[in-house]
Amino acid sequence: MRSLLSCLLLSVCVVTPSYAADETSFLLAAELAVGDMSTIEVTLEVGGDLVVLEENSTENYPLTVTGKLRYTEQLLNWSSASDQPVRSLRKYETATVKTQVDKGGLQRDLPSAKQSIVAEVRDGRTVLAGANTPLTRDQYDLVNVIGNTLALNRILPERELTEGESWVHDSAAIGALLGMDNVAVCEVRSVVIGCKHRQVKIRLAGTVHGTIDGAPTEMQLRGAYLFHQQQQRITKLNLAIKEVRTATQTVPGLDVVAKVSVTVRPSDARLPEKLDVVDDDISQPLIGTLCYEAPQLGYRFLHDTAWYITSEQSDLVSLRSLHDGIQTAFCNVSILPARSQGQETALEDFERDIRDSLGDKLAAITASTRWTTSHGHDCLGVVAQGKVQEVPIEWRYYLVSSPGLPRVSLGITIEQAQLEQFNDADRQIVDSIELLEKTPAKTAKKQSTQPPR
Repeated sequence: MRSLLSCLLLSVCVVTPSYAADETSFLLAAELAVGDMSTIEVTLEVGGDLVVLEENSTENYPLTVTGKLRYTEQLLNWSSASDQPVRSLRKYETATVKTQVDKGGLQRDLPSAKQSIVAEVRDGRTVLAGANTPLTRDQYDLVNVIGNTLALNRILPERELTEGESWVHDSAAIGALLGMDNVAVCEVRSVVIGCKHRQVKIRLAGTVHGTIDGAPTEMQLRGAYLFHQQQQRITKLNLAIKEVRTATQTVPGLDVVAKVSVTVRPSDARLPEKLDVVDDDISQPLIGTLCYEAPQLGYRFLHDTAWYITSEQSDLVSLRSLHDGIQTAFCNVSILPARSQGQETALEDFERDIRDSLGDKLAAITASTRWTTSHGHDCLGVVAQGKVQEVPIEWRYYLVSSPGLPRVSLGITIEQAQLEQFNDADRQIVDSIELLEKTPAKTAKKQSTQPPR
């Protein structure tokens, strides 16, 4: 692993054989405007171990990942200040990642119907949303890669520097560039190496600690990038990363070396006219709604990016909700046989089943109701409170049904101390559930060991 890192560091730090200075000082400030178009190519190579938490121990699996993305990006809003939101519209031509875990391999591609995406960086975090239809979690992770071009030019110092001068990077800019949720420690510095053909060469190095998908991570960074004086922006970034990410119950961990290359070129391309209606008003945050699709089980639903799929089985899907790296709830979605008209479950029977299931843990039923969802399905809802090992808990149970279609049962468990942070994140799932005729499944899915982004 150490020799692999050495090779990658050598490859990213040597962009040209030599750099002779054409000037004595360089203004390293991006000049970008709303409507600017660029063509971006990103390549990714990862080697190391995937770390999976199993009971009270961890298991390591050999991991290799190669990826390639190519997209056209139009700026909808721009500011060089990392405390200001910025948004763009992207049209992906290519988004492919090949993953090899142990002896199993998988290739993921972004389908043509999902290739138009709105991207936003706000408060150091990245949000991506399908311009025409919501992304799935896998599709979201496919395009949410290191080297976010919305954050790339924010690592510039916005002032003149001479050869040999350096500066310390803002944690929000580095966090957004690396796709992190939170940055606890950022000790990253860049230094000006020289200039040739009006391209200023800069080297970057340092360490970053924080979280990704709620999992603690530590990264060692080594890289080089080019600032094009005429284009007034960064046009090339090569970055090597040694990452150690802790495995959690929600996502697996990593012990890997990654090599990322980002190339940016001006573009005269025009995005499809129908996408020009995408809202460029950033007074409100972009909502990164995702879609979970299970046609083989007979349903689909929407959820926000705080929910992570942790297990998929033949008749059960498990999710966990994270906010600021803290688990706020977990949810089990199960499938039940269809019932015909007139045979629906009564609310009283549903409530009685919940009382029997919770037993001595139950303190009180605080809500019990029935309504019709936006898709015209019947929904029963019961909220209960009690304790598990002296910890106050709230349970929320739902049963969604329509005559002749598979029924969907949901059970959400929340520590009462997390209710405010959870903010009723279950209602989007329940209200958006769409029951479908089952389609044959190719293979049953088991607990995922796919690598996190």
